[in-house]
Amino acid sequence: MSFTLKRWMWIALLAAMTACGGGSEADFASSLAVKAPAEMVLRGGKIITVDGESSIKEAVAIRDGRFIAVGTNRDMRPFTGQHTRIIELAGRTVIPGLIDSHVHATSSCLNWDEEIHWERTRSLIDGLKQIESAAKSKPPGTWLVVGGGWVPTQFTERRFPSRAELDAIAPQHPVYIQYLNQGALLNSTALAAAGITRASADPTGGRFERNPNSGELTGWLQGGATWEPVYDKIPRAPLNKARESLKNCFHELNRLAITSVGDLHGRNVGFAQRRLLNDMRSTGDLTVRINFYISAYDAGDSVEQLRSAMAEIKQLPQNDMLRFAGFYEALPNIDDALADPKAALTPAAKENFRRLAQFFAESERSFRVEATHDTGARQLLDILEEVNAATPFAPRRIGFAHLESVTPETVARIKKLGGGISVQDRLVMTGERNAELWGLALASEAPPLRALLESGVPLGAGSDGFLAVNYSPMLSLWWLTTGKTMAGTALRVREQNLTREEALRLYTVGSAWFSFDEGRKGSIEPGKLADLAVLNADYITVPDDQVRALESLLTIVGGRVVYAAAPYKQVEKEVGGKNQR
Repeated sequence: MSFTLKRWMWIALLAAMTACGGGSEADFASSLAVKAPAEMVLRGGKIITVDGESSIKEAVAIRDGRFIAVGTNRDMRPFTGQHTRIIELAGRTVIPGLIDSHVHATSSCLNWDEEIHWERTRSLIDGLKQIESAAKSKPPGTWLVVGGGWVPTQFTERRFPSRAELDAIAPQHPVYIQYLNQGALLNSTALAAAGITRASADPTGGRFERNPNSGELTGWLQGGATWEPVYDKIPRAPLNKARESLKNCFHELNRLAITSVGDLHGRNVGFAQRRLLNDMRSTGDLTVRINFYISAYDAGDSVEQLRSAMAEIKQLPQNDMLRFAGFYEALPNIDDALADPKAALTPAAKENFRRLAQFFAESERSFRVEATHDTGARQLLDILEEVNAATPFAPRRIGFAHLESVTPETVARIKKLGGGISVQDRLVMTGERNAELWGLALASEAPPLRALLESGVPLGAGSDGFLAVNYSPMLSLWWLTTGKTMAGTALRVREQNLTREEALRLYTVGSAWFSFDEGRKGSIEPGKLADLAVLNADYITVPDDQVRALESLLTIVGGRVVYAAAPYKQVEKEVGGKNQR
């Protein structure tokens, strides 16, 4: 039989099947015609797309690192070929990969493996046991460090540890316990190693806490002026160990459904560390998309520091996994979570910020600024509006972070300037203390989420982790929707809380706005980057207090599996190659 005759017989057979059967035969015929089937299809689930209609779908197809189809199981048949990997969702909920728009990821993750973590510890006794165990396994003289992201109200004992307790369990090791960005507790060995004695004078902007009766040091260092110099003296992991720490820390973020971060690079992140991130990207070890922002920390000319850093960054390739996003500036007394609502910038700080703002405008880069209260935001806006009048910031994007309290007038000014607001859940840790300092009326409206949403200003969400607050996005989503603190206090008035759909939108497509990525990621739609997470329970319907305990069973970044737990342990770790675009 000739080739032409065979071809026409085959076409006729397909036509007959289509005409007679309609349903499955038509789907089968269509599938044979697909030239490039999906590499992966997830089906039989509850897919929260976060698209313009907030639609819920059943299945999704992925090819070349992007979503190519979203719909019903039946809709996926034409995209299913012989080599398509099928992942059965069995009714599980799928969300777009979460985007933390404001987090100090690289800065904290560099030493992740070397530190002790209390974020999920629920008893102080257990926390002290972690330190005691580390002291037994590490040589004397080794620093034992507990990172931030915890508060005493998460413990059953509802109290802080003491210097005496640390001395008892680790007398030969310097112990440093970070308490958010407010202070740190040191044992006697650590105080000696840091050169802090009973005779040490309090530095400007900080205090060495003393027993009011005896004058003896309690071990607490209050304020950044006291703890930051000590923290900077603690030995850091060499780059080879830092790489593994980064990998493990990013894996932890993947466990919590995070696929992208707006990463604020601190003083311990320079060109060597960014080059390490780029190498991880090239080998497939980078499992979180990083849009990073840089700031000037060293004393001296801030603008020249940023220019020098930019020259180095230009040597690195820019792509969807690692990209320089711009700058950020955190000013003293303006961005502290417990800041005085009436705090004012000094004339020197104002002039420094004016020079930086002018540089930001001339560099044509997006940037972030931080302010806790309306007063601080207005001081920054006065300068930004002045600079913008001469050198427009647009189309670059300005992100205001934190803003626990803000008036409609200030929001309107931010919106007019082309800016957006990224809210963080710092008050989930310190809400009761904030109520004492600010007054209940102000704290119970902080931040005014409903008012911000209705204003139409671009709005995203993040954690400000790791030192200042717990890095978990699930804790943040719980806080956004309930207004509760770690102690269980429903502090924010109910009227200012968000629905779960609204909160999820902030943590996905809302956060993507700050890096011009809202058209490329943040929702499960054809053409967008294939970033998603399969959750261990339904985000929409679980009881309120279970939201904070949600985690991912399967996390995918660009069509590649980067995290898998039971029942998806069998899923291959690599789909579609290591190099991500």
